Amino acid sequence: MASQGPPQGLEARERATLAKVLSQGDENAFSVSEHRIPMADGIELRANLYQPDLPAGSKPRGLLYVHSPYGRTGIMALVNSECFASRGYAVLLVSCRGTDGSGGTFVAAMHEQADTQAVVRWMRAQPWYPGTFATFGPSYLGYTQWALLRDPPADLVASVILCAVYDHARLAWMNGAYRTDRVVWSYFVSRQDAAASSGGSLASVIDPVKLNAAVQATPLYDAAADLFEGKASYQLDFMKKPNVDGAAAFAQRLTLATYARVRDRGMPVYLTVGPWTHTEACGASELPEVFAFLDKHVAGRTVGTTGTTMESTSDNNNNDYRPLPVNVAHLLPPRRRDARRADAARAADAPSASFTYDPNNPTPSLGGPLLAGGGRADDSAYASRADVLVYTSAPLEADLALMGPPVVHLAHATDVPHADLWVRLSEVGTDGVSHNLTEGWQALDGVGVAAGDGGAARPDGAPFSLALVDRAHVFQKGTRIRVIVAGGSFPMLVPNPGTGVNRTLARERKAVTHIVQHGNGISKLVLPCLA
Repeated sequence: MASQGPPQGLEARERATLAKVLSQGDENAFSVSEHRIPMADGIELRANLYQPDLPAGSKPRGLLYVHSPYGRTGIMALVNSECFASRGYAVLLVSCRGTDGSGGTFVAAMHEQADTQAVVRWMRAQPWYPGTFATFGPSYLGYTQWALLRDPPADLVASVILCAVYDHARLAWMNGAYRTDRVVWSYFVSRQDAAASSGGSLASVIDPVKLNAAVQATPLYDAAADLFEGKASYQLDFMKKPNVDGAAAFAQRLTLATYARVRDRGMPVYLTVGPWTHTEACGASELPEVFAFLDKHVAGRTVGTTGTTMESTSDNNNNDYRPLPVNVAHLLPPRRRDARRADAARAADAPSASFTYDPNNPTPSLGGPLLAGGGRADDSAYASRADVLVYTSAPLEADLALMGPPVVHLAHATDVPHADLWVRLSEVGTDGVSHNLTEGWQALDGVGVAAGDGGAARPDGAPFSLALVDRAHVFQKGTRIRVIVAGGSFPMLVPNPGTGVNRTLARERKAVTHIVQHGNGISKLVLPCLA
């Protein structure tokens, strides 16, 4: 055991930045001890116990349990354990099996339910255990908390879950489309041991050129298998088992559904939703609210806030959501396309519009719900692309407050039954620049095709409705509402090959033509709005 204060060098600068963000005053030193925790199957998990150095007679504010696949050193230790230990909390940081020296093999979402329960049993037998504990963690560290909460221990008093879902399996195939960031994430986790054994950072053992080449490769499965070098076989298994279910955006929809379920059970639950990317929501900027919550519910202090209950669309006297009026906008034919295209001038009464999606040259991802590098972005470039349809309203005559999931109803057809539909809602500012707000997608393989068609094209004008991810936003007077329709979004989603073959295994890809009918308001956008 070694006593240490604020570290030196790079991490000292990171700590100084973190201290400024937290605005929590002076730090205390802390000590770190290493432990091995036995699991039921005989393997051991490695863990670090952080104990604050406090005046004689003082006790830690509480014990936090953090279960992570991302290692116990560097920035991961800084934001997941050291920042809490330096402010009076004891922290047990445990490495998932198969990561950073822990025994066994890491298989995403496979062992966490049993392993977290085993860690809790071990904690209770330790002389330093205070009798109760809380859990903390973002992303996969949040999933490990949900795993523990399948059978919540009686001595667990609070859980702080940032940007995480309870059903990890649904993150690979989302609405029938496979997300390439599952390959990126699995590669990063698979390199944890290489970083630990070399004594370097994770970045030092990541090959970005090889990673990018794998994501771009066809078939993705073969490239991923080579990238993983015998590890992350669970992700290869996921690739072989597509489904048409799943969350339509990274974590958000499942998070909202989880909040509603926990609230309806009468449990005290707080949810804060904001315009962050996944990475931003998992970072240090959210820690002030975390500290305020822990200080009240774990340390028993009354200062600070406790988070925000998600009641923005509720009456103050009850938890029932009031019905929202809707605003319906019919999708009129695109009146103007980029001048470089042969169909630049379109008749205002055109009954339909079409585009061709080429999976060999897929429509690019511009912002949106990416694991990293997404979020709000200028997506004006879509308006000049031949492989999308862009519908833009006239300038609004008054403010319009959106609250909830926009729904796009399309009379839509394709010339082959195997295709994806990707739809985005954006806002065009008074300066003419478009920025994304929310989106959704669905693999259409077989959707809308009559039984016995034997692979025929989807019938002309087959009705299709797509609910986009929930969003709260005020369209201000003078701005315009934009709907963007495409056949995919890459590299977020692996392109649909158009052949019916599993997209991660397909070696050949063919272009697909999409047609959207406009007559009699059959295609429309429905916005849930605040009164």
